[in-house]
Amino acid sequence: MNIYLIGMMGSGKSTVGKILAIKMRIPFVDLDFEIEKKVGKTVSQIFINDGEETFRELESDLLKLYSESVVACGGGIILKKENCSFIHENGKVVFLTTSISGLSKRLDESKKRPLIANKNAVKTLTKILAEREQTYLNTADFIVKTDNKTPNQITTEILKNIKI
Repeated sequence: MNIYLIGMMGSGKSTVGKILAIKMRIPFVDLDFEIEKKVGKTVSQIFINDGEETFRELESDLLKLYSESVVACGGGIILKKENCSFIHENGKVVFLTTSISGLSKRLDESKKRPLIANKNAVKTLTKILAEREQTYLNTADFIVKTDNKTPNQITTEILKNIKI
């Protein structure tokens, strides 16, 4: 069984995922990193050169390759219904939720985030969250609020909630 971490960019999926994987003694997979490794381009380069749809296809394909792992999914993994179904059927799904101000602070001046680069981060994050929040909620087995918590506190909360 996998543990899938979903949520907005900057919610802490990769940071928490690494700690969770160590504590659970299973591999950690960062889907964005695996995509970059596979195609030899950054996520931003893929978005710019190949388009978001190409990125989403790569994301869907790679999602299916891992088992018995903690998987930090990209923020848009839930944009495809097939991905939502797959992660729900193949593991526990944790929605890491963070306030817009918290996300904005964490992502401040990020050049690596193609959906917010060179844009008003608060406005863009608010719009993206409005479009995705219900799907995150419908896909998740449980929710962990990350504001004002350390990655270790978040990990402890996840471990209490997953019943393996």
